[in-house]
Amino acid sequence: MKIKHGKVHSAFYTQMVRLFLVLVAIGSFCLGLLWIGLSFYESVTPNGALNHYVQLVKNGDFEEIYDESKKVYSQFNTKDEYIAYLEEFYSNVDLSKAAFTKTSYDGGDYQYYDMTVDGQTITTLELKKDSNKNKWNVRTLTEARSFRIDTQLDDLEMTINDTPIEKDRIKRTEIPATAYGNLNNQELAPIVNQYYLDNMIEVPTIEVSNPNYIIVKDALIDHFYAGTKPSNEEMEEYTALIEKVARTYCMYITEDETFANLRKLLYTKTSFYDAIRSFNNGFFSSHDRIEFSDMNVFDVVEIGEDALIGSVSFDYVVYIGERSQTYSNTYQLTFLKVDGKWLLTNLVIDDTH
Repeated sequence: MKIKHGKVHSAFYTQMVRLFLVLVAIGSFCLGLLWIGLSFYESVTPNGALNHYVQLVKNGDFEEIYDESKKVYSQFNTKDEYIAYLEEFYSNVDLSKAAFTKTSYDGGDYQYYDMTVDGQTITTLELKKDSNKNKWNVRTLTEARSFRIDTQLDDLEMTINDTPIEKDRIKRTEIPATAYGNLNNQELAPIVNQYYLDNMIEVPTIEVSNPNYIIVKDALIDHFYAGTKPSNEEMEEYTALIEKVARTYCMYITEDETFANLRKLLYTKTSFYDAIRSFNNGFFSSHDRIEFSDMNVFDVVEIGEDALIGSVSFDYVVYIGERSQTYSNTYQLTFLKVDGKWLLTNLVIDDTH
């Protein structure tokens, strides 16, 4: 029997096309498996998570980085400030040369890697494992700020940018309040629990849910104090106290008051007392008189029954003959109730207001 060459060729090409389609399907399937495998690798291994994070940074996918971080971290920074920080931080970093060196291991849920470029350490990356999904999440440890909050309140509820500050942020318990660290006898300091807020870029605005509570910032350090808000009657008492002490202290500095009168307002067993007792205030120029104006007492918080922190701003005018010079000041004052009397344990100048 004679077979026509045209039909043979047609059958051959048909088989080749079918074979090609099968190979394409198999290849696509394999590529799909490879993509799934790479995605899985990126999810469940530290190296994969690091490479994925760097790729997101290189692509400028900072919103995705922020959203991903919120899945496992308490993200207290706002999205805008966090993205702006990362954009600036990585703006001049050649991420194509990024290498990673594991620095420490802190249990099963955290790992830390130094990112280096050309042998220079750029930053430390923290990896936290989402135990529910067996996935690692990466974040850049900012060279920004960490904040602490001292409080005696057990039912304190706080938020930053609508993000709750949970009880797991309490890192130290039953310690002397930081504001009273200058007491010679730390047993007299109010005992507090201390919250810890890390990886902050800006000073946070912390809100308390209970209207009877208040939180104020330390004038000098990245620290907050949360306590009871004074009643109207108590506020009148504290306002008079704070204004009197501020005036007396200021007048002592300007040589318009004696140390003997200032001493009556001070708790003597502190490093502040030792410093002010030996203070040489002879530098202040001679003058005829001074006047105070625009006294404003604010940010008053009770740390228990026997401890008080408050701030005051004011102007004082120094007169020399017909000439005058106005100075503006803001003080933050710390008090301890000793034998029923409020005594000053510390006073600092607040340059933030």
